[in-house]
Amino acid sequence: MRRMLVATLALAALAPALAGAQAPAQTQAASEAKPAIDVPEKIKDFGVVTKGEKIRAVFEVRNNGQAPLEISQVRPTCGCTVADFDRTVPPGGKGKIVAEVDTSDFTGPISKAVLVFTNDPAAPNLTLVVKADVQSFIDVLPRGFVRFNVLQGEAAEEKVVLVPSQPTDFKVLGVETGGGPFTASFRKLEGKDAIEGRNQAQWEVTFRVPANAPEGTFNQKVTIKTSAEKAPAVLVTVTGVVRPIVQVIPPTVDLGQVPNDAPVGRVLMLINNRPNHELQITSAKANSDLFDVEVTPLQPGQRYQVKVELKPGAPKGAHKAAVVVETNDPTRSRIEVPVTVTVQ
Repeated sequence: MRRMLVATLALAALAPALAGAQAPAQTQAASEAKPAIDVPEKIKDFGVVTKGEKIRAVFEVRNNGQAPLEISQVRPTCGCTVADFDRTVPPGGKGKIVAEVDTSDFTGPISKAVLVFTNDPAAPNLTLVVKADVQSFIDVLPRGFVRFNVLQGEAAEEKVVLVPSQPTDFKVLGVETGGGPFTASFRKLEGKDAIEGRNQAQWEVTFRVPANAPEGTFNQKVTIKTSAEKAPAVLVTVTGVVRPIVQVIPPTVDLGQVPNDAPVGRVLMLINNRPNHELQITSAKANSDLFDVEVTPLQPGQRYQVKVELKPGAPKGAHKAAVVVETNDPTRSRIEVPVTVTVQ
């Protein structure tokens, strides 16, 4: 009996020490708890999709660890957009990452990556992939890109043909030009007008730049509306330039920095490249007394050289002026060329 009492007292005395020894072990185990990311399907392959379709890929994210999984960043590559993602996934829980791809600007096989950053020490980042084979339900022949190089005063037109990639019937309902300096019309091609060997229900779209189009460049996305359910909008890029009948090269004159005791010359070239028309320069002068202007015919009626010369003794400082050229051309009867110079 006495021995049992002594043993009991000894165990009671050791109990606090044993409890103290277990506490650090439990704390250490808790501090070593880690998240563990798992994405069962890292690649989403949508197969053949219609051009213009928006792909929506939903990736399931699991946390197989013992600590919360933190997703700090989801970075898409070009052509892919991350619509949504769960920033925190609890232990044993599930979350999602949603990525979208607009196929309007792609043709053929595509592969778009999404880079995911997490607090999982074993997988601080991983890559998810969205794949598809983008096919046009309606092809644009010869290509979905139209370019104009037009001389002002002359009309020009270019044509494309819309052809279904598989046998089907559709109609062109309208064309939105986007405010470009051109018009668009369309008609159905039938019989001998249709492209041989291609599916029927072919439609021709004609783009026309009128003779009175303003000088300058243009680059427009044109939307062709159709009745096809899989291609309600077909995009065509129309770009080009309307060149002036009378060209000035260069369009501005900069004489740079010059001393005030010597003249400096610069040559302009006026070019008329419209056939069967003669250009006559009736007057050419600067609107400042600091400059002399001299015209020399290189090819009478077509090309003229214009020399701009700074007079000696011009005052120091920066000067701006314009050379004013008057012609017999009704589309460009008055030409103003800016002139700048700094006299030291």
